[in-house]
Amino acid sequence: MSTRAERTADIEELEGVFRDASGIFIADNNKINVEKVTKLRADLRKGGMQFIVVKNTIAKIAAKRVGKDDLIQHFKGPTAVAVSHGEGPAPAKIIRDFQKDNKDMLGLKAAYVDGTVFNGEDALKLADLPSREVLLSQLLGCLQAPMGKFAGVLNGILSKFVGTLNALKDQKGAQQ
Repeated sequence: MSTRAERTADIEELEGVFRDASGIFIADNNKINVEKVTKLRADLRKGGMQFIVVKNTIAKIAAKRVGKDDLIQHFKGPTAVAVSHGEGPAPAKIIRDFQKDNKDMLGLKAAYVDGTVFNGEDALKLADLPSREVLLSQLLGCLQAPMGKFAGVLNGILSKFVGTLNALKDQKGAQQ
């Protein structure tokens, strides 16, 4: 049995984790064994993420304190949380890959990514999204393409104009 001070410290620690997180993935921790969870933790840790087994009452209080009330309903039964502080959808890729090798071992209940709550099925679809850097480069390419075409059109017009002026100059030179 934990003391009130220990519970308060646990709540404040989890509150800090939730506050700083860009992605929170809530998973069912019922069927996973120690060997598999150790591997999953290692994979997440390589990407700068955490995998925390939480007590539901403490997680509910922490989520409420940081204004993530939509998560509270998902803290039922044996629960673990994968947390990302960098790229929000990053844990989805690792969890999806883990589920491919370990069928029905880690069920995803919900996810909170950059202010939006997703159900478990939709949260796994986030794994198919390209990384933030790739999306930004694609956006830049889309913005840059019309400018490049516009510059090409202007260059063509200027080239024709200069060609016309040179032809006129040559014609005048031939007449004299």
